[in-house]
Amino acid sequence: MDTELAAEARDQHVIAFAESCPAPGRGLDHLAATVSDYPTQRLPIQPGDNGGPYGGYYDGPGGRPRRSRGRRALIITIVTLVVLAALFVIADRAAVRIADSKFASQVQSQGHLSDKPSVDIEGFPFLTQLAAREFNEVKISAPEEQAGPVEIRNLQATMHDMKLINGFSGAHIGSLNGTGLITFASLAKAANVPGLKISALNNTEAKVTVDLDIISASGIARVTKVGDNKLNIAIVNAGGIPLSALGGLNNMTITIPGVPVGLKLASISMTSQGILIHITGHNVTLSNS
Repeated sequence: MDTELAAEARDQHVIAFAESCPAPGRGLDHLAATVSDYPTQRLPIQPGDNGGPYGGYYDGPGGRPRRSRGRRALIITIVTLVVLAALFVIADRAAVRIADSKFASQVQSQGHLSDKPSVDIEGFPFLTQLAAREFNEVKISAPEEQAGPVEIRNLQATMHDMKLINGFSGAHIGSLNGTGLITFASLAKAANVPGLKISALNNTEAKVTVDLDIISASGIARVTKVGDNKLNIAIVNAGGIPLSALGGLNNMTITIPGVPVGLKLASISMTSQGILIHITGHNVTLSNS
């Protein structure tokens, strides 16, 4: 009985082993996988040439990393934009310098100034203002200008809302404010009186001191506005000084140069250095004609 059971168990093991073996002619083909059974995604390149974990992906045999190509295009674009911006700034600044010079010549001609003033057209970019023929702010300055017997120093003027007329041959100005200083030293020189000293007394009057050979005396001179571009200096209290000893300071009228039609002498005041003049204007037209 035991022998028969052992033989039956052996036969069952043989049958199971035979069933697990490949059929004749089939070989190991059933174990081979088709190409489609494997992933087709491109494998990363290691290591990366940019310091990162990956250097990109190959497009195919002999291809270049796609990420590096995109970064290079971005850098080229940025560099190109920077160069174009620099060229625009250079062209803009060159154009504004030419315009400054042309308008300075216009101001000199219109105002009958002895020297060409300095002009600065404010704002950036200038080329867009030029295309619109309108300038928000223009500053004019001159270190000095002769006004008859005296000299005006530190001339400063600011124009707003300037619009060109026929190129730079003319301009319409919305508003203008300007200042200048007639120094006491210039007044004393114009009076041609040796030893004459002038100092501020109040907002409209100055103390005049003359050192004569035998006596020193002081008087009072008053400054008044007598026209749109004129002021007068006259002695109102000689203080015992002979009027003849005060020379031209006894009664002196000064015409402010460079004041076109539409501008006027708005106010005058005394400072520690001299007479400060203030010029204003609205809707002023500058033209050579």
